[in-house]
Amino acid sequence: MPDLARLVALARSGRNRGRTHIVLGDARSDACDKTFTEPGGACSPGVWTCGVALWLDAGQGWTTAALQDEATVAWSFIAEPGGAPVAESRWRCGEVAVVHRLCHLGGEGAEGLDAAEVTLTADTACTLALALAVTDVGPAGGKLAALAWDGAAFTADGARIVIEAAAEALVLPADARWDCPAGAAATVLPLQPGVAAVLRYRIHHSFAGRSWADRVPRSGSHDRVDAATAFARAADGWRQALPARVFAPDPRVALAWERCSWHMLAAMECGLPRIGAVNYPLFWLRDGIIILRALDLIGRHDLARLGAEWLAPVEFAGGFGAEGDAPGEGVYALVAHARITRDRAWLAEQWPFIRRRCRTYERMIAADAPIRVPCDTRLAWLLNSPGGAVLCLAAEHGLAHARMDHHCPDFFINCWGQAALALGAEAAAAAGDSAESSRLAALAAEIDARIATHLLPAYGNDRDPIIAPWPSGALAGHHEELARRFAAWYRAKRLDPQGRRRPEPLWTYFEAAQAHNAILLGLVEEGWTCMGGMIATPAGPWDCGHYGEGRPGGQEFLPFLNHHPGPVGSEARGWLDPATATHGNLPHNWTSAEVVAALRDCFVQERGGRLALGAGAPRAWRTAGARFGVERLPTDLGEVSFTILIAADGSPLLERYQGPADPILALPA
Repeated sequence: MPDLARLVALARSGRNRGRTHIVLGDARSDACDKTFTEPGGACSPGVWTCGVALWLDAGQGWTTAALQDEATVAWSFIAEPGGAPVAESRWRCGEVAVVHRLCHLGGEGAEGLDAAEVTLTADTACTLALALAVTDVGPAGGKLAALAWDGAAFTADGARIVIEAAAEALVLPADARWDCPAGAAATVLPLQPGVAAVLRYRIHHSFAGRSWADRVPRSGSHDRVDAATAFARAADGWRQALPARVFAPDPRVALAWERCSWHMLAAMECGLPRIGAVNYPLFWLRDGIIILRALDLIGRHDLARLGAEWLAPVEFAGGFGAEGDAPGEGVYALVAHARITRDRAWLAEQWPFIRRRCRTYERMIAADAPIRVPCDTRLAWLLNSPGGAVLCLAAEHGLAHARMDHHCPDFFINCWGQAALALGAEAAAAAGDSAESSRLAALAAEIDARIATHLLPAYGNDRDPIIAPWPSGALAGHHEELARRFAAWYRAKRLDPQGRRRPEPLWTYFEAAQAHNAILLGLVEEGWTCMGGMIATPAGPWDCGHYGEGRPGGQEFLPFLNHHPGPVGSEARGWLDPATATHGNLPHNWTSAEVVAALRDCFVQERGGRLALGAGAPRAWRTAGARFGVERLPTDLGEVSFTILIAADGSPLLERYQGPADPILALPA
């Protein structure tokens, strides 16, 4: 049998790679139930749990993916359009090729199941030792209080780790050097050249010792599921979880749609949007309303409705407290959801919440002194700031001069304010208040004119190109001047002198939204220079379609000092490493949602009561014989499915269409 004592010592003394990770989870599960996994397949089965990693010995000593040069470890998620939601890693242990596949089943509560399938193929005949090491350090690691082996499985703080093969194990207790136990279980496989051998294991989540862990009844829905069944259920579940799909000659388009949809859904907590699992433990309004919109665009009206109804009475949400863009964002979220579900009765029910937001913006544009609004969701350090409760300063030119992101990006804020009024007029009409509807519509037009006169000439804040026309709809009557200002900014900041993409290194959601607006404002090819770059196959071997935010710093800026309410020393072990991580937070789902919204408008846009098809299709899709289209895509006019075929002469033909009457083929000239 292999030297397990040596393996446990190696596993204890190492750490996770800490450079990047993705989340596997269910939209309705508890926050703690999210599985974090890294290149190579090491994972933590829930937040602040242990780390579980595969180790191999082909006769040259124990090794694991985290010890390999990162360039030699390939890592992908959803391998092809329509594929199963599986994180797949490929690497080598000497003459043995390793394929590690990891999937997840979840649901309400905290009873997730992670299943792994390891396929091993040797170049020459050999005997291979395989082991699972269980330690405190993992992609979302925390102090491990109890670890035991019962002859068939580990129990790690209640979680059950089952190897679906005969194995021997060693568990070493905490001692003077190590403050928690660690263990490894190993099996030996004889390999023949070119003949694949498979090992499967699974991890049943549990959170023994956590608050209420012994009080919440278990459904047991995954308790008897083996790994092979888990993979089949994960594939079936994903087909149902994402009703709307897109396709194009470039398969990266469909991949981006599916991967971004997964990352949004996986991070959600009990059905509510989260822009990042755990490290953003609240509905951050500015980001969250874009996720709500994306949920509707992918056909998940059930989740969008849940989020919209949670948001309706909550005017301000997010760690920075009451910010000036909030009223418009809330109105947009409610009206956009009502439009795409065509539920005017529901919109009428939301009118009191929408009216309050409109009045807040009206107070802001009439303010002659700062308005203070204490907000319960402020980050703690803002409580020590004299501006932490400030909503706005005195108005300027009849426009709000308000706080947002620690400064006053007035163009962004007032475009959202204009949206509050214009969309509020629609809600008032749905509620039968025609007088208020007319008043708000007239005021919205006035605000549009004021923005064009006083703010559009100073266009240039990075937030300015992410607000109009998408998502606010502001400045519709000043389209030409907006397009001119946007084009000048975009070509100077987002493209280099040769017209090549300048990637946004930190705030990736900005680039996605800017590319979206480039497409909407007629700069389709230039918009696709950036959008194509964002969804392109990355230069390195890691390709999971996840986007990050900010510089690496701390331990992913996790809240509450990075520990759960447990014994002293329960602080997290692992997570992102500030010295090596690609970003500070990831996956960051404001970006995921922006990518979904941008791609959707390339296929379908609502224009004057008709659907415009293909208005954002780049030239690369328009070669003879190419096809692109959508399946079951929601719109404000009803669900649509279609295929556009590019004929031999380059003209578009609507080969297949099911949806609202009288569509327009609107491909760019």
